[in-house]
Amino acid sequence: MAVDVGPDVQRAASQVIDDLKRRTERVVSRARVTWVKSEQLHLTVRFIGHVDPALGEKIRAALAAPLQTRAFDLTIEGTGTFPPKRPPRVVWAGITTGLENLRAVEREVRERLDHLVRPAEERDYHPHLTLGRVKNPAGLRPTVLLEGLESVPFGSVRVAAVTLFESRLSSSGPTYIAIGRAELAHI
Repeated sequence: MAVDVGPDVQRAASQVIDDLKRRTERVVSRARVTWVKSEQLHLTVRFIGHVDPALGEKIRAALAAPLQTRAFDLTIEGTGTFPPKRPPRVVWAGITTGLENLRAVEREVRERLDHLVRPAEERDYHPHLTLGRVKNPAGLRPTVLLEGLESVPFGSVRVAAVTLFESRLSSSGPTYIAIGRAELAHI
């Protein structure tokens, strides 16, 4: 389940990713980072993992009714890494407006799906827009990589639905195909 960030945020993120690629190459050329393609950028609400077709239908059915959370605006701004002070594993963009609304969406989706699928991870939900996954930091440090990008604006998007995606893996990376949608309340 994910929130589509829209073309404006994708364009802004793509520009930042290009800058981060250049910085990585200049600062630590040995570092291996898989940067997210702009058309694949999304905010994960719930990672479900592999399911068979029958379970997939049950998941779609559980999400068919509109969510109770009202549609809201979400602003993406700033960058960071997980973990924040050690060699990075994930480079991300943060959320400055709409964070609590997005958490409410995640709770509602979790409540609808917990009887069908257990969470892939038991960690608390920390919404972010993944820009890249660091395979080998080779000395890459967050402070150097993200200097001047701590509050870079990516833009805003109206969140009126969450989308259930199927991820199809290939040698060129994943392809996400929308297979379901849960509307938010429009009251």
